[in-house]
Amino acid sequence: MSGVFRAGARIAYEVSGDGPAVVLVRNNRRPRDFRPAGWLADRFRVVQVQPIGFGASERPAEYDFGSIGQQVLAVLDHEGIDRFVVWGFSQPACMAAMVARSTSRAAGLVMGGVAPIGFPTDGDMRRMEREPRLPRPPLEFWRAYRAHDWHHELRCFTGTKIVYVGTADKAINRVRRLKPVLRGIGYVCLEFEGLDHAASSLGVDTPEGRLIVEAVVDHLPDGW
Repeated sequence: MSGVFRAGARIAYEVSGDGPAVVLVRNNRRPRDFRPAGWLADRFRVVQVQPIGFGASERPAEYDFGSIGQQVLAVLDHEGIDRFVVWGFSQPACMAAMVARSTSRAAGLVMGGVAPIGFPTDGDMRRMEREPRLPRPPLEFWRAYRAHDWHHELRCFTGTKIVYVGTADKAINRVRRLKPVLRGIGYVCLEFEGLDHAASSLGVDTPEGRLIVEAVVDHLPDGW
């Protein structure tokens, strides 16, 4: 696994394939390789990035854990990559949104397993603030994420926007309620019948996982 430093901390990442760049944002180190990365690498240059405080990257005591966009750009600059699509699932979907809002170099944003607007709620944040076992990086990330007006940010993002969710995922109801808003700001909304949160994730090596990848790729722009 490769690494690049930003503000004195090492960002872990891995690159495979060739073609237009797709960044997969990760918050864990297992599995070592997301299986969809292999499928995508047949057509794209895939960069799996684990932000500082997460996965195999360093965990400094003090850091701007909301600086996901700048971290990803540091990796892409190191690899000589300009334009890219950024993709995340669950918490990393929100990390991907932070990347997309931070640069005009993002040609697309793919968010899986999460409602792009209105999450986390005030109640979610209160629970996280009270949870003594929650590590500092995710808490600081969510604080930074909630500092933005995501309806405004996503409306202003001019790249391709895709959200997907399984119909057995708890996030489905929130995404469905938001569909008129999401479509109004340019989102493509995809649903996958019978899949729960785990079965829709980027870590799965199943026919359903490949179906999700192929459906998402069908909605990406032609090169970037």
